[in-house]
Amino acid sequence: MSKHIFIAFCCTSLLIFHTGCGAQVSQKPVLNDSEITLDTTTVDGQEYYLLTTSEDLNAIGEIYPLSGNYMLANDITMSGEWTPIGNSENPFTGIFDGNGYTIDSLMATPEANGFFGVAKDAVIRNVILENANFDGFFPMVHHSTETEIEGCSINAETQTQKEPKHL
Repeated sequence: MSKHIFIAFCCTSLLIFHTGCGAQVSQKPVLNDSEITLDTTTVDGQEYYLLTTSEDLNAIGEIYPLSGNYMLANDITMSGEWTPIGNSENPFTGIFDGNGYTIDSLMATPEANGFFGVAKDAVIRNVILENANFDGFFPMVHHSTETEIEGCSINAETQTQKEPKHL
């Protein structure tokens, strides 16, 4: 009998250790294109989701797909700490067009290594970050592969890269 109790104890311990004492980690589901409720516009044959709030911007990669095409529809003032768009496991692969509008008051922690963390085969253009608050080096894109970066600026320092950047 004690052998069965010991086995049950070990199995229960493993289960609790693996699940964190019953705590479940919930991950927000990323919507597919047919489920996104943002307004859209079409420019040069490309459809873009229009971003109008800081919540919309923060939702890229959390709720909205990293493969989407996004365009700012107005100036956006940020609040809270910034989490870069895309990472090495899930890079941004769409188009992001700032459309001449400004993203104001972005606050980056030392862990935030860029506005975009990782971009692959993406287009990032006309993104203007003003009054961005960060310590040290803060690029528009931390790591990119086959990505076009054009007409972007952080606190009025222009960043343009037409040739793919390979790191």
